[in-house]
Amino acid sequence: MGWLVSTKTLCLFEVDLTAAPAPICLPKVSVAYQHLDAHAWAVQRQTASFPDRHLYPARFARGEHFWTVQQADTILGYCWATQEPVKIGEIRCVMSPRRDEVYFYDALTFAEHRGQNLYPALLQAMLEASRAAGLRRALIFVMHDNTASIRGVQKAGFREFQRVICRNLFGFVRYAFQPSLNAPAGVTLLPA
Repeated sequence: MGWLVSTKTLCLFEVDLTAAPAPICLPKVSVAYQHLDAHAWAVQRQTASFPDRHLYPARFARGEHFWTVQQADTILGYCWATQEPVKIGEIRCVMSPRRDEVYFYDALTFAEHRGQNLYPALLQAMLEASRAAGLRRALIFVMHDNTASIRGVQKAGFREFQRVICRNLFGFVRYAFQPSLNAPAGVTLLPA
């Protein structure tokens, strides 16, 4: 019955890149942050276990950015960044960043490396690069029940500004936005 009737809530977070940065969140271990391109990914060791790695070539071809947190050439976590439209499968729509926005998505810290501030520190490195590129706003979305990820994005300096509730009733999808925002303050979500 869950596929016939379901409700999912997505929390939308933002950082104003024109404002002062949040206090620095330092990782608890020594790591390096690396922005990998398609070639660097192709020669990166120990990537066979990455979920959705078959999607990476198309993401690189669209100009998306793959950020990693590494220790001794081993990826401990990662996050993608894009300024292009990208599908949000959880709520069956497409996020279309505006030209002065960047959208962070598909982030993962491998289980054995969690709890070391790697995720918020990686996000802060990505925020600094976005700020240096002259972008105005960074966005990241998290399912409402993913409390660990919510804590990480908040540590990095993101603040929740809206929730999208997606209700699916026998294949008919309806969205509700809380609070309802005017266009400049909100985001552009399109049908998938």
